[in-house]
Order: sequence, then C-alpha cells, then structure tokens
Amino acid sequence: MAETDAERMKKYREKIMKVGDKYEIDPALIAGIISRESRAGNTIKENNGWGDYDPNRDAFNAYGLMQVDVNPNGGGHTPQGGWDSEEHLCQATEILVHFINKIHEKFPNWSAEQQLKGGIAAYNMGDGKHYKKPLDIDFSVCSGSTYSFYFEISIPSGRPESGTRKMGYGDIMKVETSGASVRTAQQDKLTQSGVPASHTMAKTDAGRMEKYREKITKVGHKYGIDPALIAAIISRESRAGNVLHDGWGDYDQKRGAYNAWGLMQVDVNPNGGGHTARGGWDSEEHLCQATEILVHFINTIRGKFPTWSAEQQLKGAIAAYNMGDRNVRTYDNVDGGSAGGDYSNDVVARAQWYKKYGGF
Repeated sequence: MAETDAERMKKYREKIMKVGDKYEIDPALIAGIISRESRAGNTIKENNGWGDYDPNRDAFNAYGLMQVDVNPNGGGHTPQGGWDSEEHLCQATEILVHFINKIHEKFPNWSAEQQLKGGIAAYNMGDGKHYKKPLDIDFSVCSGSTYSFYFEISIPSGRPESGTRKMGYGDIMKVETSGASVRTAQQDKLTQSGVPASHTMAKTDAGRMEKYREKITKVGHKYGIDPALIAAIISRESRAGNVLHDGWGDYDQKRGAYNAWGLMQVDVNPNGGGHTARGGWDSEEHLCQATEILVHFINTIRGKFPTWSAEQQLKGAIAAYNMGDRNVRTYDNVDGGSAGGDYSNDVVARAQWYKKYGGF
C-alpha cells in the first residue's frame, strides 16, 4: 500500500520534509500516516479534503492528508489550513508529538521505540486506551510498516539508520555548561561560582517551585520542552516568583515601567521583545506563552546554525531567550552580552539539577 501511494506522495515531499525537520519527527513517519489516513489524498480529494463520514452525525469526522479528528466527541480539533497544506501537516504533527509525549509520560519504562509505537496508535484512538505494552494494533503496525517503506525509498541520506529520530530539542543533561558567573552567584552571596553555585540557587528555589510543578509539567509535555528546563528558567528569571512585584520584574528607570512579566519574565519592552503579556503572572497561559517564545528561538537558532548539534542549538536558544537571537553569534561565546554573561550556562546547570534532584 505504501508503494501504491508513493507516486502521489511525491507532490507533498517538500512539505513533509519541512514539517518533519521542524518538529523532529521522521518525515517517513509523516508519510506513513498520510498513506494510512488518506492514501496520499486519494480517498479525500473528491470531498474537498474531508474523510470518515459519520452517518449518525451526518458529517465528516476528519480533515486533511493526515485526517485531523474534528468530531466534537472525539479529538474535537479545529482544522488549520487547506487539506494538503503545510499548516495542516503542522497541526497534525503537533498532535502526534503531543501523543508521543503523553505515552512517554504514561509508560516511562517502555523503550523509545515502544513509546513511539504507542504514540502512533494514540494518534488514531487517543492515549486513554493504552493499558499495557503496545500490542500489534492495526493502525500503529500498518503506519509503522508503511513508515519503514518510505524510510527505505524516500528519505535522503543522513537520517539515522534505524529510521527513528530522537524526540524533543536535545538532551538537557548532555548540554555543556560552566554554570553561574561570579556576578550571578553574588546575588545569593555565594562564595563559589560555576555549576555548584547554579545548583545551590536551584535548590534554594525548589520549595517555591513545587506549587508550579503541575503546570510546568503540563506545559513541558505540550511543547516538547523538558520541564526541568522550564523550571530552570523560572528559577533564573524570578527565583520561582520570589523577586517579582505583583508579577512584574526588571524595572526600567528610563521607561518608568517594568520590562518583563511573570514567572518566566516575558519581555514586554517595546524596544525589546515587545510581547503582549498573556495570562496571570503564575498561570499556565503565561507559561505557554513563554515556552512558545523559547521554542521559537530554538527553531531560529537551528536555522541560523544548522551545523551545531541539537544540544548546542538548545543552549544557543536559551541564550537567545534572554538577549535575542541576533546576539547569538558563536558557540564558544554563546553568552556574550547576556545578563550576567552566563545566562544559558547558568540555566542549563539549574535545569540539570532539577532533572537529577528536583523530580522534573
């Protein structure tokens, strides 16, 4: 069946590759789902992209090449973009990433390959129907087999030989770090700097961080960002809310106003980030906005430095979160110009503490 759909799939190849690279999902898997869901558009083109007609509702349940579930009693998604558009593929792939992360959380003892297979099955039936090690559920097996076919014939060289790409934006525990600068360490009157100082400050904030744990974890899984990294940014930016004034921080004497808002200090300065603050200072909505900004910088740094490793790109994006991507020029001096001259190094070290000792 994959081979039958291969010729039709060619017209979507460029979009599939672009979306796969954006979300770190193997393009062959996206092609596999397109083949399974719509036979590369062949079964839905006469219905303007709609599929899975439901006579009880007298309406179609799904839309687009990857058949996003629009049934109010099912996925309940609102379709984005045309049925064969890049926007549609982005929406569907975000849904897939969401389920992979949910299965990863639900079954932490499964291997990465088992979690991926579970995520594929959940894309079809939701994550609530998994209770044990993935069986050879028809959807995951068919999509997985189709995916293997497309990997063999369609994916350019340079992909992992197994056909399975690492999920997420790099491993925070593998990011190099020199920790906090002397200037940053002096905020807590510490006699030492570096990684030990970062760990000490993260530990100091750990008690306050507990009240935000559920929100942090939820947002991290939603966007594919390690919750430990979100916690680390919260620690660095607001000391888990301890240094804020009614949610505001970084008072600007020249402007006579605060420059940043919330636990993660979203930059509202018109001459800086220029963001419009969303939600309460400690709300899930705020964490979503700030994490979206971080993801934006990850993707920007990836485009700017494509030869950097995923961990180097992640570190560059963390620095950009503080000072903008234009100020990230070299990896060796990634924090040049950042607050304290150590922003990404300090945040990474704090994240590693939260990952190892903070339960994130």
